Amino acid sequence: MSKVFNLHIGFVGKGKIIGLLLPLFITIAALIYTEFGITGCKNVDKISDALIFRYNEDATVGTIDPAFIKSQSEIWIAQQVFNSLIELDSALKPMPSLAYRWVVNENATVYKFFLRSGVRFHSHDKNQSMGRLLTANDVAYSLRRISDVKTASPSAWIFSGKIASDSFVKVNPGMQPFQAPNDSTFILTLTKPDPTMLALLGTVYCSVIPEGSAEKTPDFGRKPTGTGPFFVKLWEEDVKLVLRRTPDYFESDSKGNRLPYLEAVNVDFIKNKQTAFMKFVSGDFDFFNGVESSFKDELLNNDGYLQPKYKGRFNLLRKPFLNTEYLGFWLGDSLEGKVNIYKNLHLRKALSYATDRRGIIRYLRNGLGDAGENGFTPPVLLGQAESGYQFNLALAAEELKKAGFADGKGLNPLKLSTTADYLDMAVFIKKCWAAIGVKVNIEVQTGGMLRQLRNKGKLGIFRGSWIADVPDAENYLACFYSDNFSPGGPNYTHYSNTAFDKLYQQSFSTTGEVRQQLMVRADSLLIPDCPVIVLYYDQSIRLYQNGITGLGNDPSNRLHLKRVQKQKVKK
Repeated sequence: MSKVFNLHIGFVGKGKIIGLLLPLFITIAALIYTEFGITGCKNVDKISDALIFRYNEDATVGTIDPAFIKSQSEIWIAQQVFNSLIELDSALKPMPSLAYRWVVNENATVYKFFLRSGVRFHSHDKNQSMGRLLTANDVAYSLRRISDVKTASPSAWIFSGKIASDSFVKVNPGMQPFQAPNDSTFILTLTKPDPTMLALLGTVYCSVIPEGSAEKTPDFGRKPTGTGPFFVKLWEEDVKLVLRRTPDYFESDSKGNRLPYLEAVNVDFIKNKQTAFMKFVSGDFDFFNGVESSFKDELLNNDGYLQPKYKGRFNLLRKPFLNTEYLGFWLGDSLEGKVNIYKNLHLRKALSYATDRRGIIRYLRNGLGDAGENGFTPPVLLGQAESGYQFNLALAAEELKKAGFADGKGLNPLKLSTTADYLDMAVFIKKCWAAIGVKVNIEVQTGGMLRQLRNKGKLGIFRGSWIADVPDAENYLACFYSDNFSPGGPNYTHYSNTAFDKLYQQSFSTTGEVRQQLMVRADSLLIPDCPVIVLYYDQSIRLYQNGITGLGNDPSNRLHLKRVQKQKVKK
């Protein structure tokens, strides 16, 4: 399922007036901050500023309990406090974390993990610097907790339909899903193969907490205990959150230096993103995520890089992000009680060829993103990709003629449903389609209403986005599997293809390169059938101050601070 949060950047309008005034705003703000020392709460622990990493979250953080986190802001903080059995590297491949190695049986249903020795939980006892040792029972408790229906965790889907029920386990003890035969060994048993399970175990939702801690600490989401590189020192709701370095953290760098390098992480909660950006420019924040429409033109050129006036003042990091933006077609037999015109394949192809994806990237997104000229799955996940649709008005006109609507004659205005955040994109697409004689009425809906109408098959063309829950192509292909028809599943178009379904099913019974090729073939089948118009594959953008090292990024847009260092840079 797609996450409830959306990490991509939506641009509305050009913001020319704000763009002209922003340099003045920034200058004034910098003077105010410098002159009057508005730098937030005092540094009561007298930590060198070079050892404190500062950033802002404009979204509210309600909990960092792994069983209940849902938003990017919560995930980023939880990633500093907890560890999982494994960790995903920058290429999203599994690597050791709490488990130093693991063994998987031939049909990928039994996973045996061997835990590191000497890993300790945080201690919140002022008289005790080190917490108790991690055991396999803690792992079993943590995973059992998110899968338990009584917990009502949003992450229960990770194990849903994959582990044996309690009643079945009573008759078949060997199918107990979460076993700890000794302190250093944990065994996960599934009822059916799931090649994505390792990647899922590397997510923050599967973080390990002390056995029984959630019950013993009613407010565990605000007073968490983990094994991560930082622990929660201070939390003033909607004001700031302070994390401190875990003194006995188990990881070290290649030279034997114990991680993390930083002593503290300070998170402010300024709701106005433009105010936060001005504080970043003035040097009060070390890191800034994303770009608002009101100042994107001031900051970035049309190719998505810093304007000359900002070059050298701070750094920009762009990375592919696992989000596909698209227009979906309803492919059911009827639409609003009438014959569904979008079942006409040539009409769908005509609209796809008439969509200027590169124009969207250049003119609406300042170069942030890659044109959706391949399949639905981001190419970064497949390693290879089949060619899809490129902007070609001649082919668009030809397909429209084959559809029986040459030059748009006989075709009533189409209805394109979107949200206000994407109105500029809808207007741009409307102009593209007008070039082949297709008229469009744009219908703006709230996000909730659009999802509701889409799920019920009441929208002919709808704007959508799909952000991966797990870095695996299966997460995208699930959107077109016949058994996943909405409203019960993510197949919002109600696309159905027997050959596609067969490849999708086969991908669960194999691994490695064979599985990868099955998913490439399945994704390629979507292109000629055109159930969606892929607009672009997203990119994330990060700004960070000079002197910051070790701040990377990956296609999941995660934030890991354990290897970040700060060096003083002369202004």
